[in-house]
Amino acid sequence: MRLIPLFILGLALCAGRATAAEGELYRMQIAGAERSYKLFVPKGSGQEAMPLMIVMHGGLGNADETERTTGMNKVAQASGFLVVYPNGTGARLLPNRRTWNAGRCCGQAVERKVDDVAFIHAMLADIASHHSFDRSRVYATGISNGAMMAYRLACELPDDIAAIVPVSGTLALNSCPGAKNIPVLHIHGGKDSNVPFKGGRGENAIAGVDHRSVPDSLRMIASAHGCNADASEKDLPDGSELTTWNCRGKAALQLRLIPNGEHVWPGGDSRRNRKLYGGNFSA
Repeated sequence: MRLIPLFILGLALCAGRATAAEGELYRMQIAGAERSYKLFVPKGSGQEAMPLMIVMHGGLGNADETERTTGMNKVAQASGFLVVYPNGTGARLLPNRRTWNAGRCCGQAVERKVDDVAFIHAMLADIASHHSFDRSRVYATGISNGAMMAYRLACELPDDIAAIVPVSGTLALNSCPGAKNIPVLHIHGGKDSNVPFKGGRGENAIAGVDHRSVPDSLRMIASAHGCNADASEKDLPDGSELTTWNCRGKAALQLRLIPNGEHVWPGGDSRRNRKLYGGNFSA
């Protein structure tokens, strides 16, 4: 069974306000439109092909804010992997308040039918043209709408993605057979009022859609993985709960539930997120 690499498990313990050197901004053209991403390369990386982590912002977010609030650069420097922060697309009047077309969410990216899967695929090729990385170890994570996009990449770009770690966001597609060999570690707060654990429209959400519940999302992935209905549960020292499915296929499936967690990056500050996103940090 393909397991989640240990450095990815460390995401659940990331210090959201940790600081490190910033990544470099890159621009590219795809389908006649300019797209962009920030790439962080650890100092002293040398010629070795390192893993690459894709970190996607939530709805109305952007690469700069995600780089600052996740603390991922510090983790990457310590653990030895590259981090890319892609930018979604924004509306004409608010170009830097960006969303992803993750299926049925979110915002103008869905309305305009933006092909964000094609963008991520092209972005990986663009990165490979100027930096070496291990194409067999490309991982995707994101919060909220970014988590939904991580799911979509697992479903529709499985040859490019080795594993995903969705945070506070659920599957926004109606089927996902492509993810049958993609390990999934889902992280969610039990008190998330934007993308509720039990699904529906959260009281703080502005996306205007009813979100699929975490259990229903994981049932769809479990079906693709060939997992048994039963799962083992374990209480962790930090108060979170880890559920692991028994899967017949090659890929692991796990849920890390933070019972009192809100709609926030692990180790982050929900109040800080509300300040950054105008009081409605949402999918």
